[in-house]
Amino acid sequence: MTSDVPLIPSPAVPPAVPAAVPPAVPPIEVPCPQCAVPADPESLRCPSCREDLAALVRLRYAGRIDYNEAVAAVRAGDDPSARVLLRRALAAEPGLLPARELLAAVEARLGT
Repeated sequence: MTSDVPLIPSPAVPPAVPAAVPPAVPPIEVPCPQCAVPADPESLRCPSCREDLAALVRLRYAGRIDYNEAVAAVRAGDDPSARVLLRRALAAEPGLLPARELLAAVEARLGT
């Protein structure tokens, strides 16, 4: 695939597509378990208590992060790695439609 594959917003990874392309999923929102305040999307810390919430963000958005890594693999021409990442993304988030569509395209190219 070419650069027409949309990225899904994930923590600490700025979108690599023009602003005209809408995000495929809602923005990152992970509340602090101590304060119930949403994490700052840039630092991934609680604005109230300054606790590092990066691990919680990774757990909640693992599928989207794997999808974005798969997009990078596809752009680099590494379809086998992309297939692994896309399957992992769908295992974490079965309803992630962009990952399902990209996986179908990758598997078609790989003949699987």
